[in-house]
Amino acid sequence: MHICLIGPAPPLRGGISHYNQQLALELAARHTVTLVSFSRQYPSLLFPGRTQYDPAAPSAGLPIEPLLDSLNPLSWLRAGRRIADMAPDLVIVHWWHPFFAPCLGTALRVAGRRCASRVVFICHNALPHEPFPLAAALTRWALTVGDAWLVHSETDRRNLESLGLRGPTFLAPHPPGRGFGEPIDQEEAKRRLGLSGNTLLFFGLIRRYKGLPCLLDAMPHVLQQIDCTLLVVGEFYDGKDRCLQLINELGLASKVRIIDRFVPDEEVSLYFSAADLVVLPYESATQSAIVPIAYAFERPVVATRVGGLPEAVRDGETGFLVEPRNPAALAKAIIRFYEEDMAGTFRRHILQQQHLSWGELAATLEAAAIDRTSR
Repeated sequence: MHICLIGPAPPLRGGISHYNQQLALELAARHTVTLVSFSRQYPSLLFPGRTQYDPAAPSAGLPIEPLLDSLNPLSWLRAGRRIADMAPDLVIVHWWHPFFAPCLGTALRVAGRRCASRVVFICHNALPHEPFPLAAALTRWALTVGDAWLVHSETDRRNLESLGLRGPTFLAPHPPGRGFGEPIDQEEAKRRLGLSGNTLLFFGLIRRYKGLPCLLDAMPHVLQQIDCTLLVVGEFYDGKDRCLQLINELGLASKVRIIDRFVPDEEVSLYFSAADLVVLPYESATQSAIVPIAYAFERPVVATRVGGLPEAVRDGETGFLVEPRNPAALAKAIIRFYEEDMAGTFRRHILQQQHLSWGELAATLEAAAIDRTSR
């Protein structure tokens, strides 16, 4: 079968680009795979980070064609014609934001006029985390091109169904973190980072909805009983001034270490290996790719009861769940983890937990390409 994957791919950086590459590698083991990516993904006005590219990111030998420019309609037409010329049996499209509706929706409609490929959307966020003009209408217009849709959380399934799409929706857990290097001995990882003692990790691009200020507010409560360091690793997209102000006001300068930059895949292992506990104090979420990365390194997670996070974190088994925007509850969970020495128990449950493999995800997508009726 010839499969075309549409979405960001190296050298574009980020979680979806990494996911796309890992899925392509899995599918390429038994199919012919072509990736159609972006020559320009975001205009600078909509991208608050320093760069959209990771020049060191390997393509892993995959055929990647950067045809789409999100701001150039001519590129959408050219990409659609190119996809049609490929005549793939299956087109898999990554969906995460309605900004890309005109680009992706147009390219797919152009391709659909000239070939009869099945189209399956992987909806990383059926609807955006933050307000966006005409989000539902744009999303509905783009996704109606699909024959089937795959989501990673019940929250995203509900959001998708609210759009009134006709066709099968498949729910599959996010596959485990892969391609981030091998675990490092914890003490060695801490030594490399200049750390010692108990270590908490907040990891990923920093947006307001991820709730970092709540975690900072919780830290004084934690430090009254547990000596620890909070490692904040990820590029600030917004809210940096507020977080720095909180660190200063709460006297946390010696207990919070900030690494304000995008972390390439080959460095991810270092930070997760150093951590005792990964903390996700999100105010809203559909699902999170950070949880499967934490599990891949056998690290438990404290997360909030929002969106699909309770589906990924089993309270009292692979971590703790707390209410969002509640620093006291967050602090209590962190303190309990250390005082009751929960690391070993959580690690055993993480190892025993059944995870959807990348091979099983690929098989689900193959089935979605054929099955237009089951739910």
